[in-house]
Amino acid sequence: MAKKTNIEINGSNYFRVTATIGKDNSGKPIRKQFYGDSKKEAEAKRDEFILNLSKGLSINFDKALFGLAFKSWFDNVLRPSISLSSYNRYEMDYRIRIKDSSLSQMKLIDIKSIHIQGFYNDLLKSYTVNTVKLTHKLLNNFFNYCVRADLIIKSPMYAVELPKEEKTTATNKAISDTDIEKLVQAAKDDIENFIFIFAIFTGMRQGEILSLCHSDIDFAENTITVNKSVKFLTVDGVYQPVLSQTKTGYSTRTIPIMNEILAPLKAYIRYEKEKHLGLSIPFGANNTLFTSKACTYREAANIRKILIRLCRKIDIEETTFHSLRHTFCTLLAKNNVPLKTASELMGHSDIGITAKIYTHVDMDEKRKGIQKLSAYLEKF
Repeated sequence: MAKKTNIEINGSNYFRVTATIGKDNSGKPIRKQFYGDSKKEAEAKRDEFILNLSKGLSINFDKALFGLAFKSWFDNVLRPSISLSSYNRYEMDYRIRIKDSSLSQMKLIDIKSIHIQGFYNDLLKSYTVNTVKLTHKLLNNFFNYCVRADLIIKSPMYAVELPKEEKTTATNKAISDTDIEKLVQAAKDDIENFIFIFAIFTGMRQGEILSLCHSDIDFAENTITVNKSVKFLTVDGVYQPVLSQTKTGYSTRTIPIMNEILAPLKAYIRYEKEKHLGLSIPFGANNTLFTSKACTYREAANIRKILIRLCRKIDIEETTFHSLRHTFCTLLAKNNVPLKTASELMGHSDIGITAKIYTHVDMDEKRKGIQKLSAYLEKF
């Protein structure tokens, strides 16, 4: 038997029911229509809507799209409540990872934990676990606000599983003193290799180094200002370098330049100037410090390949750029630099991260100390 309907829309038949859902500012009743393939379905939609209203949701809760609601919250609620540096970091996260995401055109009431989980899984194809966690923090704040603003009853974030921390690989360890010496010699032989020495003796992250401008180097005070990072991303279909604020607020810092690398640093800057002039490219304070052969931003993947080839060439254990940063912290620990000072130089948000490296170095030294007692057991 054909289902009973009472309205035709674009050639299709539906059953429509109408309900009063509230009153406007002038006291007039607000009417809303509900549609279904049958009277039963339309009435069920009506009853569910009214039930949600009784739980405190706003009248237009069913119309709110994630993209529009998030942008409104971001501009009108979040932005006035945070510092400019924090806003810049969050804005980068929003613009690159959230704005045009799969969630954008979904209604808030339709978003479930499984949708957030799928979104995170997609992010992990291009970003690190830490990046996903930063995005999670932003989304969690937004959905909690939606609950408080009566746009949704329950946040979909409660059942979302965060990805586990990436395991530290064997290559993420400090390189030996002998290998440091070989890398220093390689930089003497070819100034292009100076970037690796710079990494070892400043402890900066790869993205921080690759984003440095000449204006970030202060030769009057012999310091480096770290306040940004660069990463190649696909934006609007174009693979390009994207500048952002440092990883965390703690990452923004000033690092003293060792006297011993001042001369090679100045030599490298002269090399960069000659490269720019050779290509008829203006050279100034706002130019990037470490550039490609075309005087553009260098890509992390290419730096990684160059480092591996160099390790093979000078016969040292293959390492990573992150290991060069790890080496810096290890050298600080070996030379009894206070833990708090080391943490600030590294730009760690948690001193516990620095402490793990210090503890490892301390244990190595303890082992060496105990080994000195071996002579007493030679005849055992």
